Amino acid sequence: SRFIQSNLLLNQLDKTNFLGVSGPVQFGENQTDRINGSYYSIKNVQSSVYGLNYVFVLEYSDPGNLKVPLEENIIIWPGNTLTPPTSRASLKGVTLRVGIIQSVPYTIVQKTTDSNGQTTLEYIGFIPDLIERLKTDMGFNPILQLAPSNQTYDGLVETVNKDINDIAIGDITVNSKRRKLVGFSNAISDTSTRLIIRNTPYVNVDLFGYLKPFTVKLWILILATCIVSGILMCIIERKDNENLTYRSVSSQLTLSIWYSFANMVGYGADFTASNAAGRLLTGGLYILSLIIVASYTANLASDLTLAKSQFVISDIEDLKSGKVPPSRIGVRVGTVAEAYYLSHISLGNKNYYPLTTR
Repeated sequence: SRFIQSNLLLNQLDKTNFLGVSGPVQFGENQTDRINGSYYSIKNVQSSVYGLNYVFVLEYSDPGNLKVPLEENIIIWPGNTLTPPTSRASLKGVTLRVGIIQSVPYTIVQKTTDSNGQTTLEYIGFIPDLIERLKTDMGFNPILQLAPSNQTYDGLVETVNKDINDIAIGDITVNSKRRKLVGFSNAISDTSTRLIIRNTPYVNVDLFGYLKPFTVKLWILILATCIVSGILMCIIERKDNENLTYRSVSSQLTLSIWYSFANMVGYGADFTASNAAGRLLTGGLYILSLIIVASYTANLASDLTLAKSQFVISDIEDLKSGKVPPSRIGVRVGTVAEAYYLSHISLGNKNYYPLTTR
């Protein structure tokens, strides 16, 4: 091998035995790890008149676990106490000013009148129930302080920052601005920002709405086509068709126009053409009928669908594009929605209608 004296090195390692930082260090021939394993000691920092003392209180060796040494020493905890601290600050018996804000269904304010005629405010909803549960589990005494109707969510956050309230509980959204003022717990409920728009107004029935699929000029053209084709049918069929031969001219003309109208709307007339020219004209009326009926049906269905499903806006992009005038947009002051509107829609321009109360 390249390392000729490797056996001498291994023999020297087998003889190695010393006390290291993590415990005794010793190796064996048939083991890949230390014989005695790791060893740690835990010491308690205690103050005395001579300064700080490091008192040996626990030891750990591998294999094994934590154990108390033979010479047992007491542990002095922070605050110079023998009582082990809990994992969090205790609020038992502490009185807390809890700020809440009216917001259905989180906090609902109701007025109740007792038998003496005294009216008091009663709070119900998710937040009062949560506060009651925390009171039972943690033992603190809550004093509920309802925010005024004109106070914003930013204002509620500031009451904690200015020591008006000890804590505030409600549907308060976390953002960077508020994080600079107060600390937030983990969220217990998810909320989102929504657009509220007016429902599509009821569309009154128009007695002449069936004429809207076509323009006035197109209706005039269809009427003229019906009359002209009726006159042509009268000229072509008056001598050969038994239904027209023995009638007066006015009757022949009226019946021919009826024939054209009936074929144009796909209904069919009471008689048929008797010569080639009449049949050719009838074929043209059939083709015109298919075009008119299909176009009319499609346009009418489209108009009715739009009348029932048309909304003012569909998403945020409609607000950005100015589909709705800014003065017609109401935004709750002091909310995350206001911050979003200023940063993403109006780019800092307060051109909306401010909503200051609930």
